[in-house]
Amino acid sequence: MTTLHYTAGNNFTAQGAYAPATAGFNLADVSSVDELNSLPAGVKGMVYLDQGDGVTQSFIDALKPYIGNPNVYGFYLKDEPDPTGQYNTLVTAANLKAESDYIHANFPGAKTFITMMNMGSSENPTYANTYNPTNTHIDLFGIDPYPVRTDMSTVDYNMIDKAVAAAESAGISADHIVPVFQTFGGGNWVDDSGGSYVMPTAAQEQTMLAHWAALIPNPAFDYAYAWGSQNGDTALESSSALQSVFLQHNTAAGTTGGTTTVTGSTGGTTTTTSGDGTTTAGGTTTGTGTTTGTTTGTTTGTGTTTGSTSGSTSTTTDGGHHHHHQTLDFSQLATGTTASSTTVTASTASTLPTSGSSTTDATTTASTDIGTHSTDWIGHHTDHHAWHF
Repeated sequence: MTTLHYTAGNNFTAQGAYAPATAGFNLADVSSVDELNSLPAGVKGMVYLDQGDGVTQSFIDALKPYIGNPNVYGFYLKDEPDPTGQYNTLVTAANLKAESDYIHANFPGAKTFITMMNMGSSENPTYANTYNPTNTHIDLFGIDPYPVRTDMSTVDYNMIDKAVAAAESAGISADHIVPVFQTFGGGNWVDDSGGSYVMPTAAQEQTMLAHWAALIPNPAFDYAYAWGSQNGDTALESSSALQSVFLQHNTAAGTTGGTTTVTGSTGGTTTTTSGDGTTTAGGTTTGTGTTTGTTTGTTTGTGTTTGSTSGSTSTTTDGGHHHHHQTLDFSQLATGTTASSTTVTASTASTLPTSGSSTTDATTTASTDIGTHSTDWIGHHTDHHAWHF
């Protein structure tokens, strides 16, 4: 399991405290050096640059204040950049490659990251002929299918499988994929079938987490979209139910075919040590024993337990949910006007489609299927980073 957990938007309180820490998130969404330097011990920063024009003076000026800062984990270059120019400013793979290469040369060890625009539909996603590690030298790519919605009688968790398969088909291997979990619902978003997104229940969120874990068991980090509300929606910051789910997910002991040893009573907390480090989860455990296997969701797991244990472990899991950043106004696309008349606002530029056709050329799809994308983008594809403007 990954040990880094990121959530976007509204990460800092009016007093400057890092709010998502209460749910176990330890990779912060930052947009200033002051925010970066204020992070508590054990929390790294993902710096949102919103740059896609290559190594311009603007890019250098935006990057320079962070170079060498030990709190930096990486740089979020762009949220769902448009590889076609049909829906937002054109961002070429060559420009992203120049930016990523510059960061790697000037800040060794820092990661580069984007989320991917789905050039198809939720049922038939595609990322073909867009971006991948080979043509961009970007380290990590967020894949963000959001399956909980009103236009389906049951939640189609296979959207996740299809999106991952489409990414891999486009040249993004599993070790480069960052899972993006739906943690928002309601508000003014419209999905690509004309429905609305629905805040997941705790059980639905746990199913999504398990689904992702089976596909991408060891991502560099994972991403809950989002912490903050963006468009009248309900988001993770206002759901204690989902915060409980993520606190458990984010602080659970992660072992891959390893052994976890639990020892003694810790007066209300169970301290679990694995090969990857030490994490703390809620509950009380008395006794000594060795647990082998994995734990997902509540305190259910697979494997065998040897040794002697006594006492009880209590875990509370409540119902809850989450979502992303900036906003593009795709209403003109929906009414048939050209993409050039689209107004870009600070709350839309990053919520582009997370679905598509795995065999369709991205440029062809974008030019022939604007109607499908415009509906999806009005609903979900509004730049995830509105909070940074």
